[in-house]
Amino acid sequence: MTFWPLFVLASLCDPAPALEGKRLFEQGRFALAEQHFRRAVAQPCGPAQRVADQINLAATLRERNLFAEAKQQLPEASTVANLPVEIQITFWNCLALLEEHTGRATQAEAAYRRAQALLTPATPARLAMQAWTNFARLRLKQGLLREAELALEQPNWQHDRPSAYYLNLAELRRMQGRPRDAERILQAMPAGNLPAQIRGAVANNLASLAARRGAHREAEQRWHEAIAAFREAYGPAHPTVGRALNNLAAHLVARKRHAFAESLYREAIAMNPDPRLLNNLAALLHDRARHAEAEALYQQALAQFERPSRDAIQLHGNYAIFLSQQRRPDEASAQFQQLLQLLPLALPADEPVVARYLFDYEQLLRQKREAAEAERISVIAMRYRVRSTLRSAN
Repeated sequence: MTFWPLFVLASLCDPAPALEGKRLFEQGRFALAEQHFRRAVAQPCGPAQRVADQINLAATLRERNLFAEAKQQLPEASTVANLPVEIQITFWNCLALLEEHTGRATQAEAAYRRAQALLTPATPARLAMQAWTNFARLRLKQGLLREAELALEQPNWQHDRPSAYYLNLAELRRMQGRPRDAERILQAMPAGNLPAQIRGAVANNLASLAARRGAHREAEQRWHEAIAAFREAYGPAHPTVGRALNNLAAHLVARKRHAFAESLYREAIAMNPDPRLLNNLAALLHDRARHAEAEALYQQALAQFERPSRDAIQLHGNYAIFLSQQRRPDEASAQFQQLLQLLPLALPADEPVVARYLFDYEQLLRQKREAAEAERISVIAMRYRVRSTLRSAN
């Protein structure tokens, strides 16, 4: 879910900070982009330009996982009501993404609905695509597949941006348990005529599907194609390249090719020290019994997460298991307690891993002879496991 920076240049403002911020944002250099957008916000501009600059700054902070600060940068909703409709749509879309990332799905849906209500046939395709694609992705994560498909079928943008439509349709088919249909959709896309960033996305998704059916050599080749296409589209060190490197590394971990996987994780982290990447490398080093390095990475990742964050569920769970195996039960319990506090943010896709973490916590509690609490956690864990099983069956 990518947010396009919004620029409404006005004669009262120096356009240089916003333009430089846009250039840096597109390169994935978000820390530097933030500095320039802050300069833009500090200028004495008119209302439309000021709100546009605030949205750009909020979007940049969101890319840096600074969700609470990003939300603080957005103006009050009442101040955008009389501004150009493109700014209003972008404001509501940006707010919805921030609400979604902080686990406030109801508020995210309301903001998406506000954006959708402003759409007309004259709305630029990219804005309509943002509103409907992001809403469809929210519904996919919630497991509401029929509503996701209805959102994807909205007429205002699908014919203008067919590549985005087919990418999302393929993901929907995958989540419906129809991976072959997903592959057919992606393979039918005319690779020679697609922009590099779309070719990268297609190759990345085909790699995941190939890995799922056990075609590991094909999967690895596809991920290399994705990395090359993303480098062509964004440059050699963009966070999108790092995410593709991360995907290939995770595949290599599953294939027991640990040294190559570690080198890819480190290359991705050098591009963007995202806490999720740090968590993945920490888990690999943990499995390789490189405990001091693993713990340092777990702690570095935890320091970067804002609270609350759904993305921190796996990090707290992994670190808790690490501490338990290091025979530090009280510290492990503290991490499991942090995980429990984040459960209201969990989505259906999180249910299998949450169940596993909770069963591990139950075992730890039994070792500590806390039988009553262990029984309570066992019930919660079973609830997640049953939900996951029923969802898979459906």
